[in-house]
Amino acid sequence: KTCRAPGSEAPAMEAQLACPRRVGRRPGSTLVIGLTGSIGMGKSTVSKWFQELGVLVDDADAVVHKLYAPGGEAVAPVRKLFGAEVIGEDGGISRPLLSPFVVGEANAANLNKLEAIVFPLVDTAREAFVQSASKKGEPLAVLDIPLLLERGSEKLCDIVLVVSAPAELQRERVLARSGMTEKKFEAILTRQVPDAEKRARADRVLDTGTSPADTRAAVVAFVDACRQQVLAERKTQRLRQLGTVVIIALGAALLGGLAVQRNLRLSRLH
Repeated sequence: KTCRAPGSEAPAMEAQLACPRRVGRRPGSTLVIGLTGSIGMGKSTVSKWFQELGVLVDDADAVVHKLYAPGGEAVAPVRKLFGAEVIGEDGGISRPLLSPFVVGEANAANLNKLEAIVFPLVDTAREAFVQSASKKGEPLAVLDIPLLLERGSEKLCDIVLVVSAPAELQRERVLARSGMTEKKFEAILTRQVPDAEKRARADRVLDTGTSPADTRAAVVAFVDACRQQVLAERKTQRLRQLGTVVIIALGAALLGGLAVQRNLRLSRLH
């Protein structure tokens, strides 16, 4: 569910939150932002900027790295699935050694088996992150999830922010990476929702095809808008609570006054 029709301007923050994706968010509580984008769109850079601005970020890729590291929760089940061939010299899962088992259409079944192991572990870490951010009273927290829309995880977010850039720039960025090939790039794209669809399903689209300064300024403006919205909600909540206290106090005073008058009348009768 999104309040922004494809091709239209993004609504104001307050209007956006009037039809949230995540069920059960209370006004004034932490805003959960889902950050996603196809490979090569600049999501990692944007995620870093969020952190520089003091926003807590749960990086799904970083969580997977921990799971694959020596002693990580995914090491034993992945080794059981694919054998010792995927274990690196340090005792953890080696992504380069794992890659031949899961990359490409012929390995789709293997990839599904791997995801069945890893995704639940990532989900558990994400839930703990959101709970921690909420307890700390953070105005917003970011879930950096590459496959957010592919997995239907937008329902876990209040706002979905898609990072996007022109296709030519995307290809240029990706093929400049060490070890990347056209074949690998195309294989990755087949596993991802097309950029055009991501943009259509987003609540906000961040264009990284502009200058880094302009893109960062857009991130700063977005963070400020989120913080201001949550602070305004909290102020409204405090005023409502204060109003309730005042009404209760006035009611008690009124009842007390009536009781005094009644006692006076009774005393006069006696």
